[in-house]
Amino acid sequence: MGWTASAIMDDPTTAGVLHSAWSGDPALVVPSPPGAGKTRLVVLLAASLAERAKLRVGIAAQTRDQAVEIARRLGVLGHPALLAWSATAPAPVLGGAARTAKGWQVRFPPSGGGVVVATTARWLVSDPGKLSCDLMVVDEAWQATYADLGALGAFAGQIVCVGDPGQIDPVVTGRTRRWEGSATAPHLPAPEALLAAHAEGVSVVQLRHTWRLGPQTTALIQPVFYPSLPFTSRRPAEYLIGAAGERLPEVVSEPVAAIAGPGDPALVGTCARLARDLLGRTIVTTDASRPVEATDLAVVTPHVGQAAAVQALLADLPDVLVGTANQLQGLERPAVVALHPLAGYRDPSGFATDLGRACVMLSRHRAHLIVVTDTASLDVLAGPDPTPAVTAHRALLEALAG
Repeated sequence: MGWTASAIMDDPTTAGVLHSAWSGDPALVVPSPPGAGKTRLVVLLAASLAERAKLRVGIAAQTRDQAVEIARRLGVLGHPALLAWSATAPAPVLGGAARTAKGWQVRFPPSGGGVVVATTARWLVSDPGKLSCDLMVVDEAWQATYADLGALGAFAGQIVCVGDPGQIDPVVTGRTRRWEGSATAPHLPAPEALLAAHAEGVSVVQLRHTWRLGPQTTALIQPVFYPSLPFTSRRPAEYLIGAAGERLPEVVSEPVAAIAGPGDPALVGTCARLARDLLGRTIVTTDASRPVEATDLAVVTPHVGQAAAVQALLADLPDVLVGTANQLQGLERPAVVALHPLAGYRDPSGFATDLGRACVMLSRHRAHLIVVTDTASLDVLAGPDPTPAVTAHRALLEALAG
């Protein structure tokens, strides 16, 4: 008879993650493409190790929302996980067997295994002597810094890093010039620096399938953003039907002539119009078909000002999810309109060509993505001695145009 999280054994790859962790590997890195089931893996791994191996498992999430989602899923699974929460903030409703705890109540069970979930920031102000554990799982580990990982190591002798190497790097506000060129700098993504520092002592198990992105999107983004992580699509059939009854492509581009910079009204206006046009279209899944509603849609932009402008234009549709790449990282919708980060720029700046930002923006959808591009962007990228990021964006824009 299986245990509550025995589904981790249904796939050889996830079973391999459990085997590596249970075998006592001191460090394990699990790179994943978008939509590969990272949160599901974290939940099943923690519950399996706590229930079957009787280990104390800590989970470090990068945001409160991520921590709540993990705890909620553990509760639904039937595992009595503990979510460490602020003493002053209202506690979220978790349901199932999970519960919240504050202050001195945040403790592992006195015997046997258990799971405590908290943000990385919460872990780093806790006492390792009172919250020590056997194993620490770092969720969305590419959003954590190597310095964070080093501090989390005080709580456990074993570390598992699960995350997406194509996403946006950790946000660091301090100066980092003194570590320029160092592969193990404290501000770098935790798994990246960990592998650079201790490659021979780190096990790696790659997730090689996405359940969110379809074949066309996978073929578009995998070579550009994940050259060292080949993966395929296992997403069930899901697509939109247009006004004329035609099946809409998974990814399309909408070129716009922008003449007033990234804030050009033509860019944000096009994004709002395209999102509005998708309302009432038909979404088809393996189970059923139905009209597209506002809750099925998202608009993602590189800048806060652009997102605010789109929100204003869609003020009568408050259920449309609108935000920047940083805000929508980790979220998904059936249909998405994305404003390409180079739109409006006339030089290939570091912000505009950041690959992590573009990767997030082009991987939030399941059935349909419209990328709003600037007709001048390819010319902007045509200068001599291109950087790897510029070369990648060229390939991406050429693929979208083709």
